[in-house]
Amino acid sequence: MPADELILVLVILLGIAMLLTGLSRKLPIPHTILLVIVGIALGRAADSWAPLEPLRHFQLGPEIMFFIFLPALIFESGFSIDTRQLHRDLPPILMLAIPAMLLSTCVVGLGVWWLLDIPLIVALVFGALISATDPVAVVALFKELGAPNRLNVLVEGESLLNDATAIVAFTILLGIAMQGGGIGWSDSGHIIAEFLRVFIGGVIVGSLLGFAVCELLYRMRSDMAVILTTSIVIAYASFVLAEHALHVSGVMAVVGSAIALKRFSMIRFPHDATHSIHSSWEVISLSCNSLLFLLVGLTVKFDNIMAVMGAVLLVVILILGARAFAVYSVIPVTVKLFHLPRISMAERHIIWWGGLKGGLAIAVVLSIPDALPEKQFLFDLTVGVVLFTLLISAPTIRPLMERLGLNQLTEGEDLELRNSLITARKESGSWLSELRNYSLLPKRASNGLLIRIRLAFSIGMFDEGSEKHDDDEYMALFRAYQTERTVLMLLYESKIISQYVYLRMNDSLFSMQEALRKGKNEHNAFRDSPRKSLFVLLENSLLRYSRERLWLSKLLSRYQSLRLVQQMERHIAKVIINNMIINMLEQQDDLANSARDLLISNYKVRNKHYRHELKMAKRQFPGFYQRNMKHTAHRSMINRGWNQVKQQHSQGALGAKGYNIIRRKVEQELASISNIRAIRPDSNESVSELLDETALFENMSSEDLNFVKNNASGITFLAGDTIVGESERGDNFYIIIHGKVLVRKQDESGATHRIATFHDGDIIGESSLVEAQSGAHRRSATIVAKTPCKLLRVTRKAMLTIVGKYPDVRQYLQKIHSDRLG
Repeated sequence: MPADELILVLVILLGIAMLLTGLSRKLPIPHTILLVIVGIALGRAADSWAPLEPLRHFQLGPEIMFFIFLPALIFESGFSIDTRQLHRDLPPILMLAIPAMLLSTCVVGLGVWWLLDIPLIVALVFGALISATDPVAVVALFKELGAPNRLNVLVEGESLLNDATAIVAFTILLGIAMQGGGIGWSDSGHIIAEFLRVFIGGVIVGSLLGFAVCELLYRMRSDMAVILTTSIVIAYASFVLAEHALHVSGVMAVVGSAIALKRFSMIRFPHDATHSIHSSWEVISLSCNSLLFLLVGLTVKFDNIMAVMGAVLLVVILILGARAFAVYSVIPVTVKLFHLPRISMAERHIIWWGGLKGGLAIAVVLSIPDALPEKQFLFDLTVGVVLFTLLISAPTIRPLMERLGLNQLTEGEDLELRNSLITARKESGSWLSELRNYSLLPKRASNGLLIRIRLAFSIGMFDEGSEKHDDDEYMALFRAYQTERTVLMLLYESKIISQYVYLRMNDSLFSMQEALRKGKNEHNAFRDSPRKSLFVLLENSLLRYSRERLWLSKLLSRYQSLRLVQQMERHIAKVIINNMIINMLEQQDDLANSARDLLISNYKVRNKHYRHELKMAKRQFPGFYQRNMKHTAHRSMINRGWNQVKQQHSQGALGAKGYNIIRRKVEQELASISNIRAIRPDSNESVSELLDETALFENMSSEDLNFVKNNASGITFLAGDTIVGESERGDNFYIIIHGKVLVRKQDESGATHRIATFHDGDIIGESSLVEAQSGAHRRSATIVAKTPCKLLRVTRKAMLTIVGKYPDVRQYLQKIHSDRLG
């Protein structure tokens, strides 16, 4: 097809798709299903109407799918998926995407081989290509009906990963089929090893590429246009590089690059840049999906489908049966094994019935070489199954969800709705009063409008006297969380907190809001035992790995200093947020006084706690505290003023010349702030100075002091950090310069007991000095920082040498041990 005709056809099809998008809102048919139906109609019309003849030559080939549609659709899904929920539910998603998908491949393949009498290897090829899910129609319906976020992530996450599983399995099996060989148990080891290589290799390639590109863009201080363009480049480059250069999974490379780019961009790039990337990829995804489903419809040949209808129904039964086994048996076992929240039976019904097939299956079957005799038969079977899921399964998901009650409001959502209605009603009434006070509205008209406001923002007929206060504690929490989110964004825009701190605090707030939205019981359970976020788990892992390795001393020192700065940012933010929430709650006169006062009291207690934490940091690190507070105040004031200037410019209150003059001044000032040397609590303290502060080494010779100095390093721990883990293998001792630490030990029942407190001048780990001769040993207790602590870390080799040469040091350590633990 000539280039001009190709472009014309694409533009017309995309225009038709956009018109159908608006039409689908008025019809009880999902948008994607409507596109398939119109595509079928256009294909039929092209056979008899000359103006549509170019459509007969415009078909969905594998090159179009693999090199145009697939990378874009996969990247958008990977970038937009809720990575917090994906991390929490990764075990069941992986079980659905890999073992369950491979099980479906075997069940469908064996069934087709037995029932339809085609070669086993060819039947397995078909089983692989038809087992991948395409939840575009389902996810769109989820968004429309407000389905639980967890259900959406389970369905979309499964689709992301099982696309790769299907393509990898298909490629391996097709290679065997084209070589004319069979498949036996002896081949299973090779097939599994090859599958893991291709699958995991794709993840590694994509993740590394995403991280490298993100770091490069950050170092180059790229603007929004460059970041967005590069995201498009990485989506296609990761696929081509992995698939054709490194021969690993291109789909998993795109998934890895999308998730890596999102996670690292949220820390490296401005918040509005991440939001713009997401919005732009939504446009790309909508265009690709619209064209894809129209082209699926154009591909359909009804005569061929009707000829294999019996086989199609058999395959559908096999697919549904294999998926039912996975969903109703594998998922509950996985959830129980990993101690995850229960996935309800209603949600499992939707996961089972919502396993739709789409354009990927058609593109994969088209990629089969013509040399395979069964290609046409497999193509007809594939199109028939895809049509069944799109025209039968997809339209019935909405009534199924309504029947199962998944569209009904939870207890928390009902409270959230009531809170929003009350807030909207108050805002509308306030505006009505202002219009009346300005004498712009007749009194008679305002009375009628007041009734309309009450009706618009109420469920049914509004009766002011029927308001209940049984749930006012939760209503107050909803408003507190809303205020916290608003203030948190303001603090980030003012640069009082860094983006990492903002994301971590926002992650915790999001989890609490989700728990509250689900209902009272879930929220109380979350407050009693909150799940650790990915940020916290990552921090703990890095700290545990590096604290016993002396060669990482400098890196660990910088890392801990950064964490102390971030902890101070969190405490400052919490003090500001708590004060804002207290002021907000004091003005909520529609809530019961008891519920409002109880929450105010709770926030005052929290405020006292965070002020105390800041006071402790000031006491332990006075110079660092003063420098950091001055730096934060300087940066935040400049950014608050700059945000005001940008707002005035966007509203037309400041011209381009004035805006550019101020911009240059602000950039110069912010550059001077950025050039300030990193503020660290140990920036002015060397190991020699720390040794001078330690009474333990007062009477040592200069030679021995130099020996200790070469085997020691300074390190900072934050309140709550684990310094020494029970039963962990370690090779260092810690001398406390400033701060307090607690010693805890578990008994046989698993209960934790506090057995000692250590403070300035004490040494951690001395209980093993008397017996230990050499080599690392297992720690006998857990030692946790009670306050921010400055420690001197000394290797076992140095301590054993000093103890052997100075008996008074040994006696001193033994005395400390007996005093603290006796």
